[in-house]
Amino acid sequence: MTIILSGLATRVWMKCAIMEVKFKIEIFLRFPLKLSYFYQVLLGTGTENQGERRGMAQKSKRSKKANAKVRKFDNRWITRRLYLLFSIVCTLFLILIARLGYMQITHQGFYTQKLAKATKKHLTRGSLRGQIYDASGQPLVENVDKKVLSFTRSNKFTAEEMRQTAQLLLNYVSVSNPQITKRQEIDFYLANSEVYKEVVDKLPKEERIDTDGNPLPEATIYQHAVDSIETEKLGYTEEEKKAIYLFSQMNAVENFASATIVTDPMSDEQVTTVKDHLKEFPGFEVITSWDRKVVDSPLASIVGSVSTEQAGLPAEDVDDYLEKGYALNDRVGTSYLEKQYESVLQGERVEKEIHLDKNGNVEKIKTLSKGSKGNNIKLSIDLDFQRGVEDILKKSFQAELAAGNATYSEGVYAVALDPKTGKILAMAGMKHEAGSQDLTPDALGTVTNVFVPGSVVKAATLTAGWENGVISGNQVLLDQPISFSGSAPITSWFTQFGSQEINAVQALEYSSNTYMVQIALDLMGQPYQPNMTLKTDQLDPAMNKLRSTFASYGLGTETGIDLPNESTGYVPKEFTIGNYLTDAFGQFDNYTPMQLAQYVATIANDGKRVAPHLVQGIYENDAKGGLGPLKEEIATKELNQVALTPENLAIIKQGFYQVVYGTSGLTTGKTIGEGAAVPISAKTGTAETFVNGGTPAVNTNVIAYAPSENPQIAVAVVFPHNTNLQATVSHSITREIINLYQQKHPMN
Repeated sequence: MTIILSGLATRVWMKCAIMEVKFKIEIFLRFPLKLSYFYQVLLGTGTENQGERRGMAQKSKRSKKANAKVRKFDNRWITRRLYLLFSIVCTLFLILIARLGYMQITHQGFYTQKLAKATKKHLTRGSLRGQIYDASGQPLVENVDKKVLSFTRSNKFTAEEMRQTAQLLLNYVSVSNPQITKRQEIDFYLANSEVYKEVVDKLPKEERIDTDGNPLPEATIYQHAVDSIETEKLGYTEEEKKAIYLFSQMNAVENFASATIVTDPMSDEQVTTVKDHLKEFPGFEVITSWDRKVVDSPLASIVGSVSTEQAGLPAEDVDDYLEKGYALNDRVGTSYLEKQYESVLQGERVEKEIHLDKNGNVEKIKTLSKGSKGNNIKLSIDLDFQRGVEDILKKSFQAELAAGNATYSEGVYAVALDPKTGKILAMAGMKHEAGSQDLTPDALGTVTNVFVPGSVVKAATLTAGWENGVISGNQVLLDQPISFSGSAPITSWFTQFGSQEINAVQALEYSSNTYMVQIALDLMGQPYQPNMTLKTDQLDPAMNKLRSTFASYGLGTETGIDLPNESTGYVPKEFTIGNYLTDAFGQFDNYTPMQLAQYVATIANDGKRVAPHLVQGIYENDAKGGLGPLKEEIATKELNQVALTPENLAIIKQGFYQVVYGTSGLTTGKTIGEGAAVPISAKTGTAETFVNGGTPAVNTNVIAYAPSENPQIAVAVVFPHNTNLQATVSHSITREIINLYQQKHPMN
């Protein structure tokens, strides 16, 4: 096609060129010779030198005879000029052909896409969101259907038309207590074209025209018009303010975008009336929308929330969502499970394609996707078991509160995991304000609150010793007061009965502080000597070694839980040698209850650390939009393997078992096993703290798993700031949680 057009254009040009030459020759032959100089210049044969031209003029005056003669015409210039012009034209056409080839072949896709963008517009709208269920299928969050007005703005819909539509719409819907801004009042005022023209005409010249006399951009003029309005003089009535409220929502919608126009809840009668009059409201339709309702349950705090259509996409995530095809006013999960599983819960979007003619008018609308409800998620937590755990925590805390031991405590927290899969079986908390008698459910506190763990970390300290070669196997060390030059000695709770040799198993069973301090000293390359002077040149490397091993258990690092914004604990970068030594028996770094639960689950799972997760599976919808068949099971995610030999792992497990079932008078956790339905292995922890400006208190903590030989549940319990220094309340809480699980889910 391009070649045909090129040839045709060439023939037309040559024909015109020949006619032009003939015309010039004919004029040349008919006009007197006294104009010969003019034709020479015109045809390019005239002399180039001014002096020569003056000479020729003088000769012309002297010789009238010469003027009468017919001069011979030299037509060689015609051929030369034609060749030159033809070459130029051919070159231009070659350039044109090359450009057409560049557009139609090399970059055909680009220009095709550009044309499509100009003539096609995509319109999308969100669909019903998926729901969240507990392990038994009970809903934790529901969608409450409602009828709403949806407005789609076309590129031809003027502000004045929207103003009129808003006023008319008030005849069919109701609006209560509209909240509008001064700018919205002004925009509504200027939406009247006659008013706007009048306001602009009154603007100073410099606010309408630039220094060159050209009109300023329309947006600039509009802003000047806005600035000139005094809202105090507008004096809108309450009814007019309702119209402004509707107009402002419509005006905020971009061309070829849709949004819900917020009104009071529409009655069935209003819905019917509006549907009957939709022709009066171009761009409007009545659609089914939804409100998100969180069911009152112990897990309400971890469900999270969803943005409103007015709030739309969160500012901090807007770019990511837009890249995924979301619209600015889409409703998305903004916290916890709703945010973590946004891509699952978000439904398939309604998608339409709008075709425009060359004038920008809507030619047709094609439905590409009708949309569908999002998938559902089912948690691993059984609400019945979760409520039971909460009841145990509440009862235990209230008893301590009544005894005056928990006045300054922040509450009590417990986490239960399946150690092999990482499924969260329960995550419960009771939050308490100092001096209050009230308790508030706080499941979220298990991943956001941090506490001093105490001796529960001692298995990790043993692991650091083995990993770095400073102890071996069930090595025997002397439990004795650890004395340094110029400082008070570090002791175990039983050192008062005299120094004694103990092995690694007994160090766990009796909860020896000094055994752990000697490991920490060896990590620094300074074996213990009484009254030794400590050097600090290896302090940082030693702390890094200790914390690295702790992190392999999940302490002081991310657990991998499927919730956003979990705390990684409190692990200060600045520390003293005293902080380092006490960290070896759990008196410095702080951890969350979830981290402690992952730690003990890793021991129960033979050193394999797996990520805890709340969601066990993704489910489709049934015919009624409820919980349908399983679509995808959430796989167990192994994070790492702790550097433990089978022999050293067996030492830890034996130590944990003897904490509960040891026969020594120094055994620390016998009360855990009293009345236990299954054998329990555990480690106790009593972190020394202070409350109320110096009153001694303890964090009484326990980590445990059961049954001891085939662990199916791992538990962490934290009861901070108990002023009963001999408190064992966390022991009974641990036992009761495991017994409850055995009752509801019998274990082998």
